[in-house]
Amino acid sequence: MGDLALAAEVVVAVVAVPVAVALLGHRARRRGIGGSVPAPLEEIGDPVANRTNIEVQVHAERTTPAPAPGDRRL
Repeated sequence: MGDLALAAEVVVAVVAVPVAVALLGHRARRRGIGGSVPAPLEEIGDPVANRTNIEVQVHAERTTPAPAPGDRRL
């Protein structure tokens, strides 16, 4: 009986952890905080996609500097 319980626990853990991570990521993206919550897990799974997401966030946060007084408009 102990072996069966151990096998059931392993199966539940193997299934429950990825499902929980997927639900957490879905919830975070729906709330607009998708970059910060699942990022460490995404970096483990797909480092290139994580670096791309970081570059996109940095680019989105950039602002154009205000023109100095006396600058001509192009």
